[in-house]
Amino acid sequence: MIHFIQSNASTIVGVLTLMSNIVFVGVIVTIILHAGSRAKLYAFVHKYILELLFWGVMSAVVGSLIYSNIIGFPPCDLCWYQRIFMYPQAIILFVAMRRKDKGIIDYLVPLSIIGAIIALYQSFAQWGFSVGSIAGCAAVGAECAKVYVREFSYITIPFMSFCVFIYIIVLKFIYYSHNKKLTL
Repeated sequence: MIHFIQSNASTIVGVLTLMSNIVFVGVIVTIILHAGSRAKLYAFVHKYILELLFWGVMSAVVGSLIYSNIIGFPPCDLCWYQRIFMYPQAIILFVAMRRKDKGIIDYLVPLSIIGAIIALYQSFAQWGFSVGSIAGCAAVGAECAKVYVREFSYITIPFMSFCVFIYIIVLKFIYYSHNKKLTL
């Protein structure tokens, strides 16, 4: 049963990650090429920024907990570091949503930049690039370069984490681009 859940969960999460990558590229293309659509996108992000960020972060939190606690993939040291920079964002965003405090967004970016660097480093290691020695990186018997999930030849667990960190950073810049237009 666990193997069935593991293989199906990885496929579903891989497809969702691929779809989010496609949407992300579409958003970037829209921002660059289509002024009319850009304004609508900015307005949407400005209105729902906290919810967009919260559900993105929660997808990462829940996904990491499913992989480690239900499927049984032991998190390595780099996975724990990524969690250190992702998990607090869920709490920060929950409080910000309750207070309707969009100013909290600035506090998420440093956490996301550090988390994205760690996730990208681990992704490169899992894709087979030589990024330095991570042989000493192990927790609960898991090696940081061990690949538990690989969908579409590039989607791994740390790459999923990297995507969420990058989405947080990009949403912040989209949010502030809209604010800049309001003050002009």
